[in-house]
Amino acid sequence: MSDSSLKYLNSEQALADLATFCQEMALKFNLTNSKWISFGGSYPGSLSAWYRLKYPHLVQGAVASSAPVFATVNFPQYMDVVTASLETTGQDCVRNIDNATKTMQELLTTEEGAKQLTELFELCEPLDKDNINDVATFANDLSGNFAGVVQYNKDNRAFEGAIGTNITIRTLCGIMNDEGIGAPLARYAKVNSLMLHTYHEQCLDSNYKNLIAALQNTSWSSSASEGGRQWMYQTCTEFGFYQTSDSEKQPFGDLFPLKYSIQQCMDIYGAQFNEENIQSGVTQTNTNYGGYGIAASKIVFPNGSIDPWHALGITKDVSATEQAVFIEGTAHCANMYPANPSDPPQLVEARHQIQQHIMMWLQADS
Repeated sequence: MSDSSLKYLNSEQALADLATFCQEMALKFNLTNSKWISFGGSYPGSLSAWYRLKYPHLVQGAVASSAPVFATVNFPQYMDVVTASLETTGQDCVRNIDNATKTMQELLTTEEGAKQLTELFELCEPLDKDNINDVATFANDLSGNFAGVVQYNKDNRAFEGAIGTNITIRTLCGIMNDEGIGAPLARYAKVNSLMLHTYHEQCLDSNYKNLIAALQNTSWSSSASEGGRQWMYQTCTEFGFYQTSDSEKQPFGDLFPLKYSIQQCMDIYGAQFNEENIQSGVTQTNTNYGGYGIAASKIVFPNGSIDPWHALGITKDVSATEQAVFIEGTAHCANMYPANPSDPPQLVEARHQIQQHIMMWLQADS
């Protein structure tokens, strides 16, 4: 993927391309009189809602699951929800993470401490305690062990061959609360080892330069070409969504603040991708699509209480024709996965509500 192609990576272009495609397919298959419903989850969930907003003549209604419709440069609420979700197992888990983080930050004050952390957390190369970006990457990686599990908790992805779906909030908190493992920092490291081994990683690469180099790679054969580089570009131009440590309500320390994410944008794409320009893009996104006050109709917004992204989604009805379906105890896009006998009653009911909305839209005259 060349750098020049990045300029076409924006939501407005994606919606326009989708509208053109749908019109072409309707003509090709003689479906011009058919009624269409758009579906999407996560960012595609936002696109689903915005498609109905921008092209209401092409789509009868929209399901926007776990859709972050409000853009914001700094998104510390993400880690707040992660914390609240971990606390569904009790207070000990978060308290032990907090104690582990404090010990980790204390060890970062000495060379010997940094060496201990390198060994304990199976780092690919020695941790440079004086490199603020390496330290931020390290701390962010460790918080990500928890955030990733929380976001997709019990998501039923195993049917498509996904690994790690058996690791849940209770798995991680069970480790953090197990005094037999040792002090909280040792338990924190145990979680890290579990994630490394589950995803077949030999070591934890927390080197900032390596991170940037991977996202600067424009080759289609690179790991970043699968979506990481493209999505990062959109956050640096349209959304922000930076999951920072800038909240005091979470236990993961304060080592990956907003400036760390802004620095990544500048280092990957150029100095012009600074905070001022990112904020300008975020403001334009909310002006264009309406943010929490999206002014459309026939949209349903399912969100799960466990999912950190619900903080930027619609969790209360916007209007009589823009309805929220808030699902207690479920995570990201839970309603979009195949039904499972173990699904909680509230998820079963949510799917029923969504189905009822779709039936009403299809039966309507326009």
